[in-house]
Amino acid sequence: MLAKTMYDQIRALNSVVGNLRVSHAAVEFDLLAPSSDIMDLCLKNLSMSIGETLTIRELDVPAQTSTPARAVENGVELFNEERYWESHESLETAWRNATNFERETLQGIILLAASLVHLQKDEPDVALSIIKRADVKLPQDGTLYGIDLRKLKRRVEEILSASNPSFFTIPVIDEL
Repeated sequence: MLAKTMYDQIRALNSVVGNLRVSHAAVEFDLLAPSSDIMDLCLKNLSMSIGETLTIRELDVPAQTSTPARAVENGVELFNEERYWESHESLETAWRNATNFERETLQGIILLAASLVHLQKDEPDVALSIIKRADVKLPQDGTLYGIDLRKLKRRVEEILSASNPSFFTIPVIDEL
């Protein structure tokens, strides 16, 4: 119903809404428009039917470079705000140059973010499948950039035991 409402608001503007993701606090989606002026008009129309626009990010613009620690901190913040797609993108920035334990662990967390994107899209079977892949990558214990990996692993194993994917937050130790 929401996707149809959004589509109806912008179809006359030759624009498309895709990858609709619903969290507890917001609706995320990709908006493809032929120009920035049309994009602005689409956002104005959509705000009348679904509410205020909180964040706009151009996907075809390269991400700003940052330190791995900052990229992970940002990724965890976005994950815990249920902004899993953006979390995935931020964490990938740190993953690209990581090695060994760090690379494997970050890949597991990236897979968790990807799984929850699918859960937001009401694809629980796909989400569960990706969580299984993430579980293999996550260590049993330790920390990484302030992430409590023991608690994270335990939460993932609870989800897998129940065979019921659900939203959760990444546990952190103190401040990242």
